[in-house]
Amino acid sequence: MLETPPARTSGREIVIHKEASSLTHYQCPILKSTNYTIWALRIKLILEANGLWETIEPSDIERDVKKDKATMAYLYQALPEDVILQIASCKTAKEVWDALKTRHVGVDRVQKARLQTLTTEFELLQMKEDETIDSFT
Repeated sequence: MLETPPARTSGREIVIHKEASSLTHYQCPILKSTNYTIWALRIKLILEANGLWETIEPSDIERDVKKDKATMAYLYQALPEDVILQIASCKTAKEVWDALKTRHVGVDRVQKARLQTLTTEFELLQMKEDETIDSFT
């Protein structure tokens, strides 16, 4: 498989793989602090289309090092620099995927819990009859 250098298009990299009879072209979305769920769905589809998803969820015990490196290349291409530095110690694509999932799914859950707490506090907020507007604020 020959790989052409990534091209830049509106802040995203495009990697084109040339195989004997086909040309595969996928644009990897960049992970942001707010788009993990959609990002994960898109990256999963790209990895599946390239026969690489098995490195994340293997069906057997044997690890294909070449596919693992290709998967890591896709993941690294789809991550901002600060996140790459945080997951650089991961040795396999599955470790990278799990670290990203833990980081973002946990954050999402915490944000939802905090929002629910603030909403409840807001709904219970009432001004007392003998209270002035200034003291209430």
